[in-house]
Amino acid sequence: MDLQRLRDRAVELLSGLIRIDTTNPPGDELECARFLAGWLNDHGLPGRVYETEPDRGGAEALLPGDRDAAPIMLMGHLDVVPVGDRRAWTHDPFGGEVVDGCVWGRGAIDCKGVLAAQAVALAEMARNGETTGRPVRLLAAPDEEVGGAAGVGWLTKHRRELVDCWCCVTEGGGEYYRLGGRGVATFMVGEKGQLRLDFTIRGRQGHAALPGDEQAVYILGELLTRLRKRPRVYRVLDVNVELLGLLTAGRPDGEALTAALESGDAAAWRELFAGPAAGAPEVVDALRAAYTDTLAPTIVHGGEKINIIPGRVALSCDCRLLPGTEPEALLAELRTLAADLPVEIEISSSHPASVSDVAHPVVEVARRLVARWEPQSAFLPFLCPAGTDSRHLRWAGIDSYGYVPYPADPLPADFNHRMHAVDERLEVDILERITARYLELVRELRRH
Repeated sequence: MDLQRLRDRAVELLSGLIRIDTTNPPGDELECARFLAGWLNDHGLPGRVYETEPDRGGAEALLPGDRDAAPIMLMGHLDVVPVGDRRAWTHDPFGGEVVDGCVWGRGAIDCKGVLAAQAVALAEMARNGETTGRPVRLLAAPDEEVGGAAGVGWLTKHRRELVDCWCCVTEGGGEYYRLGGRGVATFMVGEKGQLRLDFTIRGRQGHAALPGDEQAVYILGELLTRLRKRPRVYRVLDVNVELLGLLTAGRPDGEALTAALESGDAAAWRELFAGPAAGAPEVVDALRAAYTDTLAPTIVHGGEKINIIPGRVALSCDCRLLPGTEPEALLAELRTLAADLPVEIEISSSHPASVSDVAHPVVEVARRLVARWEPQSAFLPFLCPAGTDSRHLRWAGIDSYGYVPYPADPLPADFNHRMHAVDERLEVDILERITARYLELVRELRRH
């Protein structure tokens, strides 16, 4: 394996992808899709562009293999989130500059760096004439950042032949965390469902000089207090049981604690999250999200003028639900919670959780490779609290997994906080490593 060649090609491709602005909305990914398809054609893979809407689309290529075998699919997305205040960036967010050992720009990590590594890995296989085993498809999709309706969701309904596969490997996992002093490599096998709720709070409107107690804003405060104090209900599922084993490993009371946790004992869960295995507060938040439904108030609207007490305030909440939680059940619980308040609650949108086969060979192949790549780290299949394009594939009956084979060292401490942030960037050394590891992963998977 010529690592220098992989490195140079991946850096060149990533820089080129970043230079094309695909901020979503509006997306306008076609120019970037054409650029990627052209690069693929120049490097031995028949790259093709597909369109989903006017000025929207992506690119795909297929590395040939055994005709009777379903393909492996490597997938990423071309669109990126807005850059915010461009003046706050150290380097042009659409410059793709290579400075201080990093490729800088929006999408460097999410998700053009992933696509560059995948494309270069497949091009290396094409260069070597590797056509034995399962075919391998590269799919670069549009519209992931706003839900995927004009991207992978559209493909599952209108271009099914582009997404049918034995399994898909895409973004959503591969990060490293510290739990109880041990490194953990994540492998995303599913995602929580989403429920978005609209609350309408009504009170007595009037002049601000004559305030009363029946103000909508005060009622909102009471509602928020009740939402914050709702008792959490924890559930251990097949998809999060392995994480529980890591959290209780080595404890003298591990067996009894595990039994209490599995029974939903609230005191046991509080003890677990207060213990040293849980780690920093942000890690505790992530651990809680793996075992319980979450509700986050995110948007408040109310009031028109400083001297008018509003008679109506609106609150929006984003809920993420474990597999098995029905949106209507949570809605009924919240309506009971607010039954004595002048509050109306409605569902604005929802979609179910999605989980791939945790016994699929791709999980064990990745587990085996991680044991070799990162012998000091545990391998952790997990349920993602957020969302990726994988859910569209799972809803269509296609197993999809989130895994970018990042190295634990030299993964910077702030790496996971660079996505969607100012000064997004990816180290050249990391880009080289994930490119080489994608190559190993695909070669292993093609044998199955």
